[in-house]
Amino acid sequence: MSSVLKVTSVTQKFGGLKALSDINMHIEKGEIVGIIGPNGAGKTTLFNIITGIYNPTEGKVELGGEDITGQKPHVIARKGFARTFQNIRLFSKMSALDNVIVGMHGRTSVNLVDAIFHTPKKRREEKACGARAEELLRLMDLWEDRYALASSLPYGKQRRLEIARALATQPKLLLLDEPAAGMNEQETEDLLHMVQQLKELGETVLLIEHDMKFVMNVCERLYVLNYGELLAEGTPAEVRGNPKVIEAYLGKEDD
Repeated sequence: MSSVLKVTSVTQKFGGLKALSDINMHIEKGEIVGIIGPNGAGKTTLFNIITGIYNPTEGKVELGGEDITGQKPHVIARKGFARTFQNIRLFSKMSALDNVIVGMHGRTSVNLVDAIFHTPKKRREEKACGARAEELLRLMDLWEDRYALASSLPYGKQRRLEIARALATQPKLLLLDEPAAGMNEQETEDLLHMVQQLKELGETVLLIEHDMKFVMNVCERLYVLNYGELLAEGTPAEVRGNPKVIEAYLGKEDD
């Protein structure tokens, strides 16, 4: 059975700078996997390659066994990637419910005629989309805020709404780019609980995160990048005790 995601020998150069060097990784269905590393390690560059924003200088990316290297981001998204960003990208003047429904538009089968004449098919899909959106808002503990404007929600709830919208696309792989960034302790704890629920539902998640407590509590496996190279990989316990990882984060003591 093919991995959900497989990255093989990926190298990324920007002029004379090598941002990533010979990166190999894989994610299996139902896993929650983290990419960690100091600032400038290449984490976001790797995310951008996976989602088609960058075309790698060398190597390839496969989704469910299909080579998607170099394909456009919108094409890759339709194949089963959904991504949240460090900077929240919601439709601020739309309700939470409508933000999630918008995420489903790429998955509907109505055509222009159905839309213009509001056919029974169109009405059935609208009803189904509304029900699914409400289900996702309940999952993210946003049910009571379903009619609130996205811009009126506290920061932590906006983060969770962005995840709900990403899930609305029915992704094979959900990519979360620093989901806990900017959150207070309670918001981070709430998000941790939500991501653990995604695991229970069988979702496959790849995340970048600087909050080590969050990562260690939610991820099954970790990949550690440093200066564009894969420094270590393994379970949180294995990574936590790896001398190379400790040195990369804390520095090496002088003799």
